[in-house]
Formats: sequence, structure tokens, C-alpha cells
Amino acid sequence: MMKQNTYPQICYIALLGPRDNTMFTNVPPMSVVNSMLFYLGNLPQSMFQFVYGVEYYEKMKHYGLQLGYDLQMIYPDTSQFSIDRLLELTKDQPRVILLCTDNEQSIQTYNTLFSGKIDFDTLCILYEEVETLWTVQCAKAFNKEKVWKWFYEFAINNYEIDKERLPFSVPILQKEVHDKGYVFSPSRVNTQILNSILGNWGYSKELSDEESIKAKAEASKKALADKYGTARQDLLIEQIKRIRAIETTVACNDPAKKTIEDQFRAPLVLAMPYTSIDMRKVERSSEMTKEESKKADFVENILGYYYTKNYTVWNSKRFVKTPEELLLFQSLQSAFIEPRMRLFDLVGLLHCSMRFSPYLRLPIMGKNINSELSFVGIKNIEKLASSPSKNKSIRKAMETIGKKITSEALTPSTVEMLQKSITQIVAMTDLPIEWMMIDGVPLGFSHDVCRIPETPATGMLSQYVHCKFIPFNIPRDILKHTLVIFGNEEDAFVKAQEPVVALSKVLGFKIRKCLTKEAFFNTIKEIDPLLLIVDAHGGVDEDNHQSYLKMGDEVISGDDVVKSDIHPRLVFLSACNTFTTYNTISTIANAFFQVGAAAVTTSYMPVLIEPATTLYTRLLNNLNIAASQNIHRNWLAFMSHLMRTSYIQAPIYRAVKKNVKIDIDTLTRLTTESMFFRRRTDIYKNLNTNMFTKGLGADYQNIIPHYLMYSTLGRADLIRFETSLKFPDEEENW
Repeated sequence: MMKQNTYPQICYIALLGPRDNTMFTNVPPMSVVNSMLFYLGNLPQSMFQFVYGVEYYEKMKHYGLQLGYDLQMIYPDTSQFSIDRLLELTKDQPRVILLCTDNEQSIQTYNTLFSGKIDFDTLCILYEEVETLWTVQCAKAFNKEKVWKWFYEFAINNYEIDKERLPFSVPILQKEVHDKGYVFSPSRVNTQILNSILGNWGYSKELSDEESIKAKAEASKKALADKYGTARQDLLIEQIKRIRAIETTVACNDPAKKTIEDQFRAPLVLAMPYTSIDMRKVERSSEMTKEESKKADFVENILGYYYTKNYTVWNSKRFVKTPEELLLFQSLQSAFIEPRMRLFDLVGLLHCSMRFSPYLRLPIMGKNINSELSFVGIKNIEKLASSPSKNKSIRKAMETIGKKITSEALTPSTVEMLQKSITQIVAMTDLPIEWMMIDGVPLGFSHDVCRIPETPATGMLSQYVHCKFIPFNIPRDILKHTLVIFGNEEDAFVKAQEPVVALSKVLGFKIRKCLTKEAFFNTIKEIDPLLLIVDAHGGVDEDNHQSYLKMGDEVISGDDVVKSDIHPRLVFLSACNTFTTYNTISTIANAFFQVGAAAVTTSYMPVLIEPATTLYTRLLNNLNIAASQNIHRNWLAFMSHLMRTSYIQAPIYRAVKKNVKIDIDTLTRLTTESMFFRRRTDIYKNLNTNMFTKGLGADYQNIIPHYLMYSTLGRADLIRFETSLKFPDEEENW
């Protein structure tokens, strides 16, 4: 091969074990949490990053690129055609195979599938004990010395390396910034991200199985001795500070940085596992013996447990009283809890790799939050929304849940970090993380927050694959590709929709009324919108705990959406209860992801017709400006600003009805300043004391915080406006 001066991404091919299933929606198949997959975080994303190290990171920040690992997952039942197609598509890329299985039959299958298809320009990283089983003619490595030897030789043999650019060098930094790794599992992600930023390859010390087990046992013993301490979470916060310190240094050295700071910085990837009621339920029957029933009770109790702030099991001795129960407890830990946490950390690593984000996995929540969440559950939510004092009741329910999340899961150092964290947040959780109260301010007001649902578990991994391989940018003419669907003919809806109809004639988006399931799907297929807004009734089926939409009197389920062959990229559901967070196992919002959506905005609770319609009317108006001017860098910033300002502007509607003069100057200042992180807390805390509010005689304590009733799902931070894009110069030779 002739030496090149361009450096392609490395194609990582993960060969997994046989497909396995689990009866629990939040417990991943063991094949996708194999320890070999975590080795990926020690490796470079591209040959440019391997050769020039931190320069890769600097250029990524300068151009606002979204990168990550080119990861392809293969199973033993993958067809020969698919393998051949993958190898053909990546023939000009370096390839690294991660053999993520010790299953002899699977390895033999892969030998057949790859035999004669690759050569020594492909590296296979595998376990030492299965080296003799892998017979495909390619380079092999089971320790880091062999891995890096292959990388160096491949780079020197295939690429023209500019010696003046300090190839293969690592910056000299203060000792406080260095991170060689810790035993605590989620800290590994930050260790890998930090060293990947620096291009510090081969930093990790490889422990034997015996040394690893001993180190983990000692760490667990120390944590259990300080069960209600904060050491483990404080460690994650210290790692986050190190990553931010490097990011700040790079930003200060980049004169071209003009983006609003929280959109320039990599988002914080925050994981908060939640063990819901449905997750821990064990199927029972009238034929169960007393002993079997007792065992089922024990299993449900253990699966319903939660962590302390130091990531130890809260009060396990309450349930574990005999040696037999201890063995069962340990087996349940191994079968259900550990795979979940490994998946969170693996997916966390992948999502962090897109923009070199820091990672914070908070303790598991379970029974300690369920009583508060029950007030917004299927059975109680309608009662809450229709109570005589619903304004205060809804606010109180949200604040109670938000305060409980903070008090149960966050240490003081985490609270302080979030108070000062000038960054967007990508949250992997089923909990209403936007309600989390930090210093008296909901996270959804102080920060731009998007969520990746935990349920189903493999959906978190699918989200990464979708973001990496099917990116989406918002075109300047997005409104020409926007469809608004009205789902009924009720008078209240029709009256509220009049401004939307008038606006469509000005902005050019399409409106259709659909009163049947067939009309709904046929209309979407006919127009094929990029942005779909659905204004209709929604709800949750109490029997199957799945949310739905209604077109006229007909129900549209998630299964209907998945089977429909529609492909909107952005979805806004102006409908009630489409993503409730308590006792719901499948949502209509998740179904839109399965058909190709990049982001779905959906509702936690019942939404009132007038403010809900006004919200998406403002969305359309603001989008007309945002798509043509470089105001917001991404969809997350746009949607968060829309939601935040909808709350700030809420008293306007009351003023219009009473024909009261509005202080436009103060309102404009508040709306503009809320774009900046450093002003949001003060704005929120002083909403009742500014001239705009005083002039209207408004009281925000009596205003329903509608903006917290919505959640934007998916990596909305990766959905860029075309107006904000900046492309590398061709001579950069990436």
C-alpha cells in the first residue's frame, strides 16, 4: 500500500457471543456487556488521533465535530453477505477486531465467516486462553505491548507522518490532571476519556485476574466500611474537573471559539439507573408453593433495592438473614444488577466518545423514590391534573420528586459541580431528571437537558449507533419539511389551533387533520416530513402500561408506529401522558426512535390545550429564525430555550385576556439573558420581583411549570443547525 497523508477512522468490529435473551426489559443480554468491549476505550478513534494525539481533540473542539468510535457489532448468526459487505465498505480503513467471546462454537463460526477475507493489516484483540482457537490469518494480540506494536508499525508503514507536528507525543501536564485508573467501575470511563483526549496510549497497568479480584475486594470492603460516605462519588467529580481543566485550556488557546459556552463544552453524560416496579415483579401463579412464594418475595425485595451515595446496597441485611439467602442475593447481583451497570458504563463510554464528555453515574434509585413518583403515575396523574388546586399541586409534586432525587443520590460535591457546570446534559435515565432541584432551581431551567431512556436497556446502545451512523442536521428550509397533524375536531382544540392555521400560511409548513389511524400514517408517508408535530389526545393503557396517541376515536400504539414505514427525524408530541415515568414499560416516544427519529419531545403529564398549542406555535415561529440565523448550535439548545422562555413568558396570556400593558423591554431582557447559563439561576429566583412580573401582578408560585411537563429524548445536542456548522479545511489531512 502506498503511504497516505490522510488518516481514516479505525473500524472496530466486535464479534459477540451467541444471541441471548432476558425476561427483564432493563437487564441487557450478557453478549453486549462482555469485558472485551470495555477495552475499546483504551484505543484511538482514528489513525490521526493515534499519531497526533491531543491535536485530534483540539481540532474536534475547534470545528465542533462529533466523532466517536466506528463500532460494528457482529453475532455468530450474521450472514456471510453482511460480513463481506462490511469488509468491502471498510477496505480502505484500518480494522481492529475485538473477539468478545470465549464460546468455542461462536469462535469456530467466526473463523469460517472471516477466513480468507482479512490479512495482517487487520488486528484481532482476544483473550489469551482462546488465541489458539482463532485461526483466521491476521495479526493477533492479547496484551497491550502487542496491541501498540501493531498500531505503531501500521502507522509508520501506511501514512506520511509529519515529524514537525510532534507525532506520538503526550503533553506534559500537572500531576493533578493525570489519571491512571481506579477500581471503581464508572470511574474507568472518565479515565479512558481523559487519556484519549491526551493521546496517552498504553497508560493502563494490566492486572492479572487474581490481582484484579483482590483490588476490587479491597475497594468494596473500604466502601462498605463507609457505607453512607461520599468517597466514590467525590472521585467521579474530581475526574470530571480534570477533564474540564483540559477542555478549558484548549478553549483558551482557540481564538476562533465564538459559541455560547455551555454549547461549546462537551455535554456531561449523566446516568441515573432506576429500578421501576415493573422491573422487579416476579410472575406468580396460584400453583406456587409457600416456599416458592417466599422466594419470589425475596427476589422482588432484592431487585427493588437502591444504592447509598457511596454506591453500596442500602440495608441489604434487612432481607439477607441466612447463608442460603446470601447466596441467592449474590446470584441476583451477578445476574441482574451487575449487567445493568456494565451496560450503563459501556453506553456511557460510547456516548462520551462522541464529544469527549465527562461521565457521572449516580447511584441506583428504586423504592426510595417510588412513593414520590406514584403521584405522577398512571392511576394518580389525572386526579393531580384535575384537582381544584392543580397549579400548586403539580408544582409541589414536581419539586418533591426533584428534591428527593437530589437528597438521595447527590453528594455535596456533585451539587456544587452541577451549580457551576456550564454545560448541556445528556441523561441516561427513565426518571424525570429535569425536575431535580439544585439550589432551589429545577435542572430543566438551569441547564439544557436531553434524555436517553433506560427502558428498554438495549435502546441506549441503539441510540449511540443511530447518532454515529445516521447523523442529522437541521436544514435552513426545515419548515418546508414540517407537518402538523390535528388529531380531533373538538371545539377547544379547533379554537386553540386557529393561530397555527394562520401561521402556516406565512411560514409554509403543512397542516393535516387525521381522524383515523389509516389517515395518520398515509398522510405522514405522503408528505414524508423531517419535523412531525402531533396535536392530539394521548394516554397510557393501564392493562399493558404502554402509552399511545389517538386519532379521532382510534388508538395508535407503539407497535403501530414501528410497523408503519414512516421516518420523521424530529418529533414533537403535543399530547398527554406520552412518556410517564412511573409504572410504564413501553412508550409511543420510543417507537418513533425505532423508525428513525433522532429526537422526540414528549410529555410526562397531562398538558392543557391552550398552553400546549401556544408552545408548539412558538416552536414554529422561533424555528423560522433559528434555522436561518446562527443563534443556537443544536436542537437541544433550541428546545431548552423554547421551554425555559415559555415559563418566563407564562403571565403574558393572562395579561392579554385582561388587556393589561406588558413591559416588553424587561421581558425581552429576561428572554435574551436566559440563553446564558450564568444568568439563569438569578432569573429563576427573581421571577416574582422583576418589573415585567410586578406590572402584571403575577405570581409564579401559582403558574403551572408546563416546561417541566416535557422531555426531549435522544441526543438532541448532536443535531446541529446547518447555519452553525463549520467544516475543516481540506489541507488538514484528517
